[in-house]
Amino acid sequence: MIKNKKTLAVSSLILSALFFGGTFIVVKNLLDNFSPINIVFLRYAIASLLFLFTGGIPTKKTIKPGILMGLFLWIGYVTQTQGLLTTSTINSGVVTGFYIVLTPIFSKIINKTNLSPRSYIFSLTGFMGIFLIASNSYDQLFGNLFTLVCATGYALHIVMVERYIKNQNISQLMFVQSFVGAALCLPFINPSQFSFKIEYVLPILFLGFIVNFAAFYLQLFGQKEVNAATAALLLSLEAIFALIIGILYVGEILNFTNWAGVFLVLLSIFLIIRE
Repeated sequence: MIKNKKTLAVSSLILSALFFGGTFIVVKNLLDNFSPINIVFLRYAIASLLFLFTGGIPTKKTIKPGILMGLFLWIGYVTQTQGLLTTSTINSGVVTGFYIVLTPIFSKIINKTNLSPRSYIFSLTGFMGIFLIASNSYDQLFGNLFTLVCATGYALHIVMVERYIKNQNISQLMFVQSFVGAALCLPFINPSQFSFKIEYVLPILFLGFIVNFAAFYLQLFGQKEVNAATAALLLSLEAIFALIIGILYVGEILNFTNWAGVFLVLLSIFLIIRE
């Protein structure tokens, strides 16, 4: 039974990573007509309504965790979306993957998690793979401060989920997270940019419903059974999925070094699942 629960959790996190990986190209295209903060606001607003509908009014015990999760996720979203103005979808997905190194460190410091030395080795192996995937874009990798801040925000979000998810109503927790994210956007949004053209509505609905609602529900569901370091490695498949989508839809070309990086990421995930 326990093994089946872990398998379901792992599958949920992998599916979540697939949805996250599909985000980059959608956001990149929307940035031609929307500011980063407007995109983030719309994603959060849609998710807030959906989580309120499915979970109802949040209880008092979800407020503090939801606020902390919402704050760190908002930092990650805004900086990642801002970074996509000047970097490729693949590079953004890859640099964001730095959170797989930061997550076990933050988990150890904040949650006092006992992790085996192998967990740190697997995380470093995964990041080495991500580094190789982006090895044809060194200037973007080291120069994209926004995306590095994004990775920090995502790592802290995963650690906050690990800290608070036990015995919590996922939908109520996610409503608070989404509401906080939308509220933080309000002082910076530009109402004149909002458009109801079908070519904008469908991508925004995809981001709000499939990503901010479904993918984050799957992430929290999965993190009920696995620790933050394992979750971060599984979610790093987001970079692989972003890579595949970039190849299929943007015509990106990978060299041998890039493919070696893909292999290292997959190997690190395989090894941590076997733990």
